[in-house]
Amino acid sequence: MESRIHASTVSEDPKRALAGAAEPDASSPSIRRALWALVLLALGFTLYLTSSLLLPIMVAGTLALLLSPAVAALNSLKLPQPISAGIVMVLVLALLSVLSLNLAAPIQRWVDAAPEELRRLESKVSLLMRPVEAVREATEKVTEIAKNDKQPKPREVVVERRPATAMLTFTVDTAVTVLSTVMLLYFLLASGDLLVRKLVLVAPNREDKLRVVGILRTIQTEVGHYFATITLVNIGLGAATAAAMWALDMPTPAVWGVAVALLNFLPYIGPGVATVLLSAVALLTFDSPLAIVAPPAAFLVLNFIEDQIVLPFLLGRRLSINPVVIFIWVLFWAWMWGIGGLVLAVPLLVALRICAERVPVLNPIATVLARS
Repeated sequence: MESRIHASTVSEDPKRALAGAAEPDASSPSIRRALWALVLLALGFTLYLTSSLLLPIMVAGTLALLLSPAVAALNSLKLPQPISAGIVMVLVLALLSVLSLNLAAPIQRWVDAAPEELRRLESKVSLLMRPVEAVREATEKVTEIAKNDKQPKPREVVVERRPATAMLTFTVDTAVTVLSTVMLLYFLLASGDLLVRKLVLVAPNREDKLRVVGILRTIQTEVGHYFATITLVNIGLGAATAAAMWALDMPTPAVWGVAVALLNFLPYIGPGVATVLLSAVALLTFDSPLAIVAPPAAFLVLNFIEDQIVLPFLLGRRLSINPVVIFIWVLFWAWMWGIGGLVLAVPLLVALRICAERVPVLNPIATVLARS
């Protein structure tokens, strides 16, 4: 009897071993990495496909972080939360309206003069490119002589006209996005810290509750400080640019200052656009090569001082993130959400760094993000 039991046990052990070997171990590192890759891929597609829904929410949430201290200051005067939020919203919208009205007239003059200015720019660029054009024409003549085909084939020109309905749809979509962002921002400001309290209640234990509160408060402080610093620095850069353009006799220097201040909110791309615009207008305005080069060169010097000296000094550890990671991150969000992604990219990265430092399972991400 014992020998039969022993024999059956021995015969079953290889089967169990083979069955255990055939089943994949869900806790193995390779399977975990594959699962994380699938999750990230699905998350990326979700963010891309739902950009029209998520972008207003993200913009409203970021603005709520920035404006909540002003609402809290009004609350200290014994004003109800909805009234305080309404006052802050009215002040912000009034400030934006005044800024838009002051810029409307110069921008309208630019738009009206754009066709003529573009023709002048084209003629000046053609004069500058005349040597290159001569070389190109000589090359084409040599190529034509070498060809046996005497009759060149006529070129077919296809003109694509954008229907008026597409422009109308774009306008309506933009208006709906702006309106929904404004309404959501008011609701977030009027509700106060209700959302924070709800997130704390969802946390399972006291330690997690304290961690959630700490992460949210730190994100609010860090992102608020970042945007406040960036806004002040951009205003300073705009004022310095306006003074430099006035000294160099550029037209509408005040408009240039406002344009540079607004474009500088777009990392990497904004300064590039400002440099191209300054170069084009300088080429239209001046004839001397030194006078043409001076406006974009002055702006590049001011932007270098702002980007390499002023911002690192003011932000300190808040921007102590690997520059390569920042550049790739900005490109990713610009591809995902366009201009809105450019504006939100760095604050989102700051928030990710804070979460990675506070949550143990995300500590490897914090190591990747660190500058050193």
